[in-house]
Amino acid sequence: MEEQSAAHFHHPWRWMILFSRFFWTFMCLGSFKSMGVLIPHFVDSFSTSTTVAGLVSSFLLGFGLLTFGPFIGAMMKVWDCRKLFIVGGLLVGICMTAAPFSNTMTVMGVFFALMSIGFAFIQVSSVKPLMDYFPDTFATANGVSLSGGTIGMMVIPPLMEYLVECYGWRSALALLGAFSFNHVVCGALLRPLHSKPRKYDLLPSHNDDVDPKYLKSSSQSSNSQRERMTSRVSVKKICSILLEFLRDRFDTEVLTEPVFVLYQLTTILNGMVYSMWHLFLIPQGIELGFGDRPAAFLATYGGLGSLVGRLGHGTAVDRGLIKASTLLALSALLFAVTCGLNPLATSSYTTLAIYAVVSGIAIGAIYPLCFVVMREITGDQQTSAYSWLFLSHGGGQLLGGFFAGWIHDVTENYEFDFLGMGALGALMVINLVLTRCLTHCCEARD
Repeated sequence: MEEQSAAHFHHPWRWMILFSRFFWTFMCLGSFKSMGVLIPHFVDSFSTSTTVAGLVSSFLLGFGLLTFGPFIGAMMKVWDCRKLFIVGGLLVGICMTAAPFSNTMTVMGVFFALMSIGFAFIQVSSVKPLMDYFPDTFATANGVSLSGGTIGMMVIPPLMEYLVECYGWRSALALLGAFSFNHVVCGALLRPLHSKPRKYDLLPSHNDDVDPKYLKSSSQSSNSQRERMTSRVSVKKICSILLEFLRDRFDTEVLTEPVFVLYQLTTILNGMVYSMWHLFLIPQGIELGFGDRPAAFLATYGGLGSLVGRLGHGTAVDRGLIKASTLLALSALLFAVTCGLNPLATSSYTTLAIYAVVSGIAIGAIYPLCFVVMREITGDQQTSAYSWLFLSHGGGQLLGGFFAGWIHDVTENYEFDFLGMGALGALMVINLVLTRCLTHCCEARD
């Protein structure tokens, strides 16, 4: 087993797998963070509220994971990850290029929902190749690959702000859509680790010398016998076969495990703060009067912190310096504290930039650690468990975008949005502690 693991680790194509996930997260998270630049333009162009604009923007990542996450996990048992990834990349590129032609926020929401389905195909199908090629250092490889997203959120939002100033928000979004077709290239790099078994022709048998009339009569008798057997199958038997098929494809047994179900609440809270922080960091800077371009560079400062969080957590976990669940709880606590102190950071741009860096460190570690902790909880059911994780995270993203927009419409102040993020971070810490206690109780009982 150790020799097999070492062989996988030293496979030369592993670096292309790492690069593929690194580059698509660069495009994906950078595009999502750029919605913070576009939200004020959505509100002005479509005469809508911040609640609706925030909800539609959160569609970009949340809707597809919520609606298609488990189904994509089931598809991975039939089709390889490369095909699913390429299909998702084509859908993202086509819809993002067409979205600027929307004349209402409803049409924009439809395009964003379709893009989200494409991103769901990409996100879910990209995890398994990384686990296959990096079985022993998954935490480090996962953190390094996801750090592409933090670089994307440092680079793409300021670039989008510049493109909006030069060409308008519609042309800027169309250019981003053209760039998104590179997802197809990333999908083509996902070469399966195990080659498919070769197909062999059947050897000639003695049946070649048998009389054709005899073969025809025996075939007719077997067909009639099969028809009689089929007619005896009851509806109850068909339902049981169907349920067994669904259990096998979706691994629904994992939903009966208390630790897994409780951990899904942590994933939902993670999705909420993930969406709220990425979407409304830039609008807060604009609302405080720092200007569009300096506000866009808040994403760069947040990306620097997130890069530290994503690159730093993997080594600590893989070397056994700290448990993944403990580090996740500490990161959530840091995020809760920094968001709670957000009203004190709005007095100057420098203070707000420091806040963006510190909160970025926390949010940069929280997201990848959710994958590592899930791997520890589920064990052998990793692929299906990740599809359920994406479903919960996607639902949290939708809730977060709507919740943050609603808070701003009611209070007309983004400070209360960040106070809400702090409260959600505190709930995440409490739920992680409860999950840890329940895990110890289950282990003691076994």
